[in-house]
Amino acid sequence: MREKQLDELKLTGALPSPTGVGLAILELTRGEDYAMGDVTRAIQSDPALTGRIIKIANSAGFAGSQGVTSVAQAAMRLGVRSVRNVALGFTLVSGNRGGSCPGFDYEGYWARSLAVAVLSQRLAEALRLCAPADAFTCGLLSGIGTLALASIHPDRYAQLLERKRAVPSAELLHLEREIFDLDHCELAGAMLADWRLPESFCFAVTAFERRDPYAGAPDESARRMTVIVRAASLMASWCFLGEGDSEQGPERLEELLRELRLERDAFERLRVEALGEWREWGRALQIPTDSAQKPAEIQAEAQRAIEVPSDTQVRRVAAERKGLRILAVDDDPVSLRILEHHLTKDGHTVQRAMNGRQALIMALESSPQMIVTDWNMPEMDGLELAKSLRRSNESRGTYILLLTGREEEDRVVEAFDAGVDEYVVKPFNPKILLARVRAGQRMIELREQVESDRQLRDRQVAEMAVLNRKLEAAAMTDVLTKLPNRRYAMRRLEDELNGALAAGAPLSVIMIDIDHFKQVNDRFGHDMGDLVLRETATVLRNTTRKGDYVCRLGGEEFLVICTKASLPQCAMTAERIRAAVEEHIIGFGFDRAVTVSLGAAALECGARTVDELLKLADRRVYAAKAAGRNRVCSNDAPPSQARSA
Repeated sequence: MREKQLDELKLTGALPSPTGVGLAILELTRGEDYAMGDVTRAIQSDPALTGRIIKIANSAGFAGSQGVTSVAQAAMRLGVRSVRNVALGFTLVSGNRGGSCPGFDYEGYWARSLAVAVLSQRLAEALRLCAPADAFTCGLLSGIGTLALASIHPDRYAQLLERKRAVPSAELLHLEREIFDLDHCELAGAMLADWRLPESFCFAVTAFERRDPYAGAPDESARRMTVIVRAASLMASWCFLGEGDSEQGPERLEELLRELRLERDAFERLRVEALGEWREWGRALQIPTDSAQKPAEIQAEAQRAIEVPSDTQVRRVAAERKGLRILAVDDDPVSLRILEHHLTKDGHTVQRAMNGRQALIMALESSPQMIVTDWNMPEMDGLELAKSLRRSNESRGTYILLLTGREEEDRVVEAFDAGVDEYVVKPFNPKILLARVRAGQRMIELREQVESDRQLRDRQVAEMAVLNRKLEAAAMTDVLTKLPNRRYAMRRLEDELNGALAAGAPLSVIMIDIDHFKQVNDRFGHDMGDLVLRETATVLRNTTRKGDYVCRLGGEEFLVICTKASLPQCAMTAERIRAAVEEHIIGFGFDRAVTVSLGAAALECGARTVDELLKLADRRVYAAKAAGRNRVCSNDAPPSQARSA
């Protein structure tokens, strides 16, 4: 995926991403020279993440002789890589638990991602192919591209999900490319690269769902990570989620076990341990993993959700909506009941908390729109509560109204500095309190409207990005053969040549011309000539190396850009192309093969510009034709007379 495409998608502001804390921890733990104190301080900057890590460190899976009470102790017990996994997972989940894409099962997505993560970690431990913690992280992020597309293009992705029900699941990537000019695997790899995760991660998430997942792996570590994530994804579908083909599942599972060289007993132990761990992680991250998915119910829900309401319906729902979700906080039970009574009577939905610490937990779990809290409370007072909420991304926008018996100027300034939005003096007048709540409600509704407008703008930006990519692709694609056209060929060759000259790497090109093509048009008509061009283009695509670029220059001329290939290697590729074209019988009434003349040229021949390289290759094509056609010419001597058209 091109960097320009990713930059366009980032401009929408809708790409899923860890919070600043998650990215900071990833950055801190990228090398080996990190300081545990820096990691601990980064965790402590997010109260929700702090509580989650301490809770996991004290869970059954990490049981120790003493309970953990601090982040430093939790980090020591879990290990830095596990802390990174928790931070990445929790900040991603908490920031992307829901969305506006109808029919996209957000909770199911995270349940599946967590299953792949846990199985990846267990497989890495059993097979010793890579670090288990790395496998966990890569497995968790393996499907992030689908979440990204659903976030950037919610309505269009919902329509795609509806279409997907009528085709095999393997066609999802094709449908995505058809609609968005990229698929979720490409997008996932680009996102991980943008987060500066290892190259093995980026390759694995890009390749593991493809038909040939190991082709083009940059090194052995990337191939191993792909093996792990691919196997974990298949096992998650069959063993945890009930998504696999009920008839083919057992057979494919046995095939997978043979590929992994994993005994059935060992696999069964791994499956049982991973299932328990999956559910434990699910409880820690508040992801529903205890009950099996019900595909029929999910599809029915998606079908209902796909029906987008009209503007009139949206306005009517907004008009009918009453009150706010308010969290009332006071350590005095009587005052709390009075506060709840007045707020409920005014049409609001109220939760109660008896102190600041309990309120913090409830606020992070239920995301109230407003918090009405007393100032003076044990354990954590109203100001500390406000400060903690403002440090967490999840509750940074929550409206906070403070109840206080103090109206001194300095104390009021202190309250606003802590993050309080408004205050009411106790004992409060109910009318004044409700007037301040309604003023806050107007502010909340204004913020929500701004957010709604921002989402609409982001969608429009995303749609424009898709349109721009499609227009750019159309401008660079030959309509008849679907190969890149001359404009693309010149740009790509210029880039490859500059890179090769700078790095001292080889580069070569093959110019190809179909022999006697004018006779094909004259004898069989232009429709048959178009068929010959399309068939020849298909042979070229299927015969060249991965990483080479096949382009149509115009008419019956084609160009192959052979990256990192010397002249002898280029000549071998050209001969392979020549033989494949000669052997390919074109049907549909033509019922014969055509031949091609090829000219090969490379930087080592003395060319230093695009024009010089192309002129040299073109001259050798004419030499091949002059020598009888259906041959390769890779030097300035007369080509072999072994074959003729």
